Amino acid sequence: MGSGLFLASGAAIRLAGPGILLSFLVGVTIMAMEVTILAEMAAADREKGSFLAFAHHALGPGFAFVGGWVFWFSSILNIAAESTAGALFTRMWFPSVPVAVFSVAFAVIIAGINFLTVKGFSQVESTMSWVKIVATSLFIVTALFLLAHLLPGHAPPGSMLWFHRPGFFPHGLPGVGAAMILVLFSMSGTGVLGLAAPEMQRPEAVIGKTIRNTVVTIYVLYAASALALTGLVLWTHMPTTSSPFTAALSRLSWAWPAQVFNVVILVAVLSAMNAGLYATNRVLATLGRIHDAPRWVARQRHGIPRHANLVSGVLLVLVSGLAYFLPKTAYTYLVTATGFQALFIWILIVGTEIRYRPQLLQQGKSLEYRVPFYPWFSWIAMALMVGAIATAPLAPHELLPLGLGVAVVAVLTAIYWPIRRARNKHQPGDHAE
Repeated sequence: MGSGLFLASGAAIRLAGPGILLSFLVGVTIMAMEVTILAEMAAADREKGSFLAFAHHALGPGFAFVGGWVFWFSSILNIAAESTAGALFTRMWFPSVPVAVFSVAFAVIIAGINFLTVKGFSQVESTMSWVKIVATSLFIVTALFLLAHLLPGHAPPGSMLWFHRPGFFPHGLPGVGAAMILVLFSMSGTGVLGLAAPEMQRPEAVIGKTIRNTVVTIYVLYAASALALTGLVLWTHMPTTSSPFTAALSRLSWAWPAQVFNVVILVAVLSAMNAGLYATNRVLATLGRIHDAPRWVARQRHGIPRHANLVSGVLLVLVSGLAYFLPKTAYTYLVTATGFQALFIWILIVGTEIRYRPQLLQQGKSLEYRVPFYPWFSWIAMALMVGAIATAPLAPHELLPLGLGVAVVAVLTAIYWPIRRARNKHQPGDHAE
């Protein structure tokens, strides 16, 4: 739960209207399937790393190379988008301070937190997560009281459009589909659940409970938030450059709830950055272990990939500085540049699991955490993800990011082939492991 929900949801609601509720429900379902699939592989084969090790075994080194670098680079852009969003939120209190100052500062802070031990990281992340969950729940309760006219403030007009023209789905199902990329962007950081599986003592018990709790929580919070936002603010007037949550709370007679929630949103952004960089560092370390990046980035100390964190942190700070040159549009550019690449990674994870599960069973490894109804579960997940990408023509502004995402994959594929030829020349056979 980061800026995807608290900021980008405004643009998504403009596309789908109150029908954003259906977009969220479908999006959470896709996310839940992806996390479940990733967790199964991580619990069965506890290689310290990420899905790249599994993709390397199941699909080959080329898929691991392309997927790994797409994930790492798109994740840095994603985290930088969160950093820029956090800087935009601080303008409520410091309007004269350039966006780039806070954007870079937040990037430095989060990079520093990731040098903590796993226990220290967990404590920081757990605290920030509880803050945003409790606050979002309070927002939903407040919205219910406003909709029931039990709190002083301006009468909420949005709920009238649920039942009158143009209705709950003002743009029909195409509008619901057009919002899918932005909706899935708001959930792109949940893969950290699967990546953390190797570091759990009893993954067969912990993973299942964690995923169930997370998915149910997100279902409830996202769905209820969608109804609350579209009930308190006309979807046609939903802000896209500031948080729709603070806009909704501005209907109260008191100014302080919007101020307080702005603090919560900032905590949510820092939390999303924290979890995102945790996963990004481990992917870069895995690239080093399978010889797709310099070996030194894989070095660890006390379970922390410090060299990978240093490299990722430096690039994150540099990209966050983009706000200096594009203070008004940096966030939009960073969000749209990562949405399709994130879906590409999810599709790669599902394809890996379809091939990797039979291999794990042949190797005699027990599946401590199983995907239900294999392989139908996995193929349905794949179809839903491909369908989400196919919605791009429904939102014309997403066609350019789609083209850029395809171009990045094509460039990385082109880069891999000479690397493969060089490896085969010096070491015949596959020595990428």
